[in-house]
Parts: sequence; structure tokens; C-alpha cells
Amino acid sequence: MYNRLFEKGHIGSVQIKNRIVMTAMTTGYAGLDGTPTEQLCRYYEERARGGVGLIVTEIFRVNQVHGVAFPRQLYALNPMNIQPLAQMVDRVHQYGTKIFAQIHHGGSTNSPELNNGRIVAPSAVPNVSGIMPDPLTLEEIEELKQQFIGTAAACQAAGFDGVELHGAHGYLLCQFMSAAFNKRDDQYGGSIENRCRIVTEMIQGIKYVCGKDFPVAVRISCDEHDPFHPDSITLEEGVQIARILEAAGADMIDVSNGNYFVPYGENEEPYSYSEGWRAPETTAVKQAVNIPVTGVSNIKTPDCAEKLLEAGVCDFVGIGRGSIADPEWGRKAARGRNDLIHHCIGCLYCFESLMAVGYVRCSVNPQAGREAAFSRRMRKNKAGDKVTVVGGGVAGMEAAATLAKRGFTVTLLEKENELGGELNLAGATAPYKNKVSWLRTTLEEEMKLAGVNVLTGCEADVETVKKLEPRAVFLATGGKPIVPDLPGISGKNVVSAYDVIRGNVRPSGKVVIVGAGLTGLETAELLFRNGEAESVTVVDMLEKIGANMYPSIFIDVTHQMEGKPLTLRAGMKLKEVTETGIICDDLANGKEETITADCVVLAMGIRSDNELIRQFEEAFDRVIPLGQTHRNPGRIATSMADGYIAARGFDPKV
Repeated sequence: MYNRLFEKGHIGSVQIKNRIVMTAMTTGYAGLDGTPTEQLCRYYEERARGGVGLIVTEIFRVNQVHGVAFPRQLYALNPMNIQPLAQMVDRVHQYGTKIFAQIHHGGSTNSPELNNGRIVAPSAVPNVSGIMPDPLTLEEIEELKQQFIGTAAACQAAGFDGVELHGAHGYLLCQFMSAAFNKRDDQYGGSIENRCRIVTEMIQGIKYVCGKDFPVAVRISCDEHDPFHPDSITLEEGVQIARILEAAGADMIDVSNGNYFVPYGENEEPYSYSEGWRAPETTAVKQAVNIPVTGVSNIKTPDCAEKLLEAGVCDFVGIGRGSIADPEWGRKAARGRNDLIHHCIGCLYCFESLMAVGYVRCSVNPQAGREAAFSRRMRKNKAGDKVTVVGGGVAGMEAAATLAKRGFTVTLLEKENELGGELNLAGATAPYKNKVSWLRTTLEEEMKLAGVNVLTGCEADVETVKKLEPRAVFLATGGKPIVPDLPGISGKNVVSAYDVIRGNVRPSGKVVIVGAGLTGLETAELLFRNGEAESVTVVDMLEKIGANMYPSIFIDVTHQMEGKPLTLRAGMKLKEVTETGIICDDLANGKEETITADCVVLAMGIRSDNELIRQFEEAFDRVIPLGQTHRNPGRIATSMADGYIAARGFDPKV
């Protein structure tokens, strides 16, 4: 079905079994000593088993003095680390998958706190936080080159099939190649050939030490898209850089773009970025060189990957977050089962969790970050015990499918006429949010294959569930919208954000939205798309609008409303709703303020339905609350994890 995707390919002397490359992504799973933990080994092993042709690992640091980008980062220059790295490589190789080590230095993007209070760069150009780095001396550059070359040699000793130099995204090697950040007047600055010199000398050094048949790939930003630095890399220069690197002996160019000054998060690609959006730039590089090109372009589906390969955009397709979302992306594509792939939906929970807790997790894959913990096969229920799942949202569908795969006889009851729950709302706020609906389709198909008995349009009260005689009830009915007990809150001019998203009401005129989380801001975006709102004011009692949102998601949503009559007010606590608007307490100055509005939309979040839980717990011995009825309501990630973890470990005898 995907003929080009599953053709063999070559990078230098190394044959790759297909055209799927799992591109490098920091996970936070490595040990503090730079060795791969069991979790990291299991993570890569699962992706190799799942059909990836080539894995490019997360970043290896090259020194401990000014090269620390992340606390848990691979490190090969300690001889004691070679054996555990070799064991990780062996676990990947057993499935016929090749593995390259990505070698990296963050330059001025590194944190002084992790680098003895000092960060370095080609030149004294402030980083995105305004911190001034120290320019590298010629002696430090020579030492750095030897550390990159030494890291490559150590990785070769550990059995890696090749290495990739990270020269993209505004990190050190990218900074050297970019005239915006390289102001040197020696042999490493000035002309584009000089700016590329540190990379070309690294390539040549690695080839000299490791042999000409040891592949060296380079990841580049072919266009930095940086509006703040006029001298940043443009596509024309990016093409020149690719040619220079090829001439120096590079075996593959991994094409990306952007740096950390890019204002709209294109290095992370939230919901609104379309599949294949980088294709024109990747094509320009592909047409300029004779070595293989890997294209990363927000590729989420096998259909997109196949089209890019057929069109000659690239030789290999980079499936990064798609591999986190589903380690069996390749195997499912090979079987023609796109409907069973847990596609990346662009929610950026992987980035959010990395920043919040230090390691990657995934909204649509509850096993991501838990591969080692869940390495044993799930216990089968040979008796076929009956279990009822109440609620056909994310948590309910994931629990039902997992229980059925274990051998339980599962009935799922959903009061609406269709499955999906909050997924249906999340996917309805904007056309680009249709990616969210992919998860519903996949979960429905998984339940079908597992044999779950699904009853929609069925109100599941206690008496209805009793008739099914279940050994346990998994309660995943969702939470209730928060409606504070305030004067005027029941007025005719007050509606729920959920009713707006469902299309039950279409506010017009001046609208005020109470609650500036993701739901509130996406409701504002929807109102502007509908074209009936004269203006929208979003208020929140927190000190910052979108305080609980991942920054790139917040930027992406608000960017969609640029130029619209949108007002965002933080520190405003709702006090009363009137016929002509709302009255708030301005928490910053303690004064009362009136905001005029024709319609008031409540988007204040969801709370657990504790009364429903109590009713079921009184009627049944085993009740397992999930998702929004349990904790952290409204998150796909926690709902998926709740459903999977509870269903995976459930024992009717305990």
C-alpha cells in the first residue's frame, strides 16, 4: 500500500530497511551519569520493534563544562558508558533497525545554571533570554572539535551505525553557520564557507578517525525564519550550506528550520501546523545535493509520508513525535492499518511534560515514559469476567479496549448517540483541531477489534448497570462544568462554553468569556470564526492569561486571533452577572469594575461529579473512577493514562 515508504534505502554504506526515520527528540530518560537507563533502552527498543528503519537518538553532550543542555543527557566520552550504550544498540539491532547517535552542543541556548554559570557561543550575541554568552576562543574551538570527533568514535565503539551532528534550531553549530550569531573575524567567521568550517572540519575529522564508511549526517535549519535577526539563515543560504557539507563528506542532510527566536513555535508545531508544511524548503535542499535528504515536516500519517516520498521531496521521512505517539507506527502502516495508529495530535504534551517533570509523556500513548514499568505482558482474564464501563470518552474507551484485550467481557454504555465525549468538543473549535478526532477513530476501532459491546444512547444509571451483573464498574462519565454560586449566574444572557462549542448557542454582539484556559481561548477563536461576535473580552482571576497552558499552545491559539477585537484581562475575579454584563474585582488594585457584554460565556473548568461516584460506590463492590470523574479533569493525557493503567492492572479477585 505504501510502496515508497517501505523501500530499502542507503545512507553512505549503511542500508536502511525502509524510509522511516525516528528523528532525535530529548526524552529525559537517560541517567544522570550519561548512560541509557532501562527506560530509555526499552523506549528505543519498542520503536525498533514497531518498524522504524533508522533511529536517531536524543542528544549526546560533548563536554561537562559548557555543553550541558539537559540534566539527563547521554554522554559517551566516559569509557565506563560504552558498555551500557552498546547494550542499548544491541536491543535496537535485533529488529533490523539502524541507530545513529546525535551529537550536540547548545551554545548560547544552554542554561548558565547547568554550566558553571557560563555559556558560550561563536560571538557575543544575546540569547533569547537576553543573556550574553562568552565567545569561544580558537583553543576552545579546537577542543570542542576533538570532543565531537571523540564522541563519534566512542559511539562507533559502542556499535552505533553512524552519527548526526546537530546543526539546526539555533544550537551551537547552527550559530556558527548563521551570520546573525557568528560575528567572528577569524577563519571561523565571515564567508559562508568560514562559518561552516567548524562543521566541515568535524565531518572530516570523524571520517579520518572512524573511517570513510562510517556515516555522518548533519541536521540543519535550512531557513531560520528569524524575524529579529536580518542576517539569519535564509533558504538560499541553507541550500549553500547543504552543498558545502556534502562536499566535506556528509552522508545525509536532515532538513529542519527555525531557531529559538521564532515567535510562533514552529520548532514545536502545535495543532495549527499542517502536515508537510516544510516540503518546499526540503525540496530545495533535495534538488541541490546528491546525498540522501531526510525531511521532517510535521508528518503524522503514512499517507503524507508516502506523498512526500513520491513527489521527490525527500529520501527519508522523519517521524518524530509520531513515533512517541505510537511505537508501532511503521508496522501498522505496513499492514495498511492507518486507522489503528495513535497519531500525534499536535497538543505538545510531550514538550509540556518534559519541561514540567523532566521527562516525556504523550497524550495519546499512555505507555510513553512507562515502557520499562509496563514491560511485562498484561495478565489475561481466562474466566471472561463481566465488566461495565460507563462513559464513552477517552478514559472509558481506553479502559474498555484494554480490558477486552485482557479477556474480560466488556460492555460500554454511553448516554450520547456517539462516542468521543470531550474529544468531540476539542475537535470542533477550529478546522485544524480535526487531528483530535483521529484519536476517537482509533479508540473506536480498537474496541471493535477487541470485542467490546458498545451501547450508545444509553443512560447508565445504577439500576441499568445492575442488570448487566458486572464484577466491576469503571466510571468514566466526565465531570460537570463549574458554575459558581453568584448573583445573576442563572440569567438568560449566561451560557456555557460547551454549549457554544456544540453549536447549541451562537453568541453575538459584545461577548465576555469567564475563564482564560484553553477552552475559554478556543471558544473566543470559535466566536470570531462564526463571525457574529462584535468583540470578545476574556477574563480570568489568575495573574496571567493562559497561566496553565503550555506557552506554544497559548501563542498558537492567540496568534489565530491577531487583528481581532479581542481583550484579555488577567486578575479579574467574577463577582456578579448583570443583564448588561459582569462585575469583577480587579485583584491588582482591589477595585470593582464593570464590563459591558450582551452575552456571558462560562469557561471556568470542570469538577468531578462526586455525587455520581457515591451512588455507584453504594451499589457496587468495585467502582473505579476514571478521567474527569477522578483527577485533573479535561486533559486527554490524564484520561488516557487513567483508563489504561486502571484497566491494565485490574484484578477482579483483589
